[in-house]
Amino acid sequence: MSDPEDLLRAGSERSRRKLLTPRNLTKGSWVAMTDSEVLVRIGEEISELLHAIGFETWEDIADEAADVYHFALMGADPARVRTEAERRKRM
Repeated sequence: MSDPEDLLRAGSERSRRKLLTPRNLTKGSWVAMTDSEVLVRIGEEISELLHAIGFETWEDIADEAADVYHFALMGADPARVRTEAERRKRM
């Protein structure tokens, strides 16, 4: 899959499928996650991706890449709090 359009299409489909699983839909929203919390989660997901690249199947690698993408997007959501003080104000 060396065509950028194919790569984007496949990545989007995998991302949607993973994010909308019943397991993920029951998790809390990311809008209450601070910058620090998002950065920790991105780091965890990158570690899982690095492991998958070294030891897992292409499917596993693509799933872990989708997880990194999800947390990167969540970090960029302007509806998300950025600090603990901001989170307290919203409660």
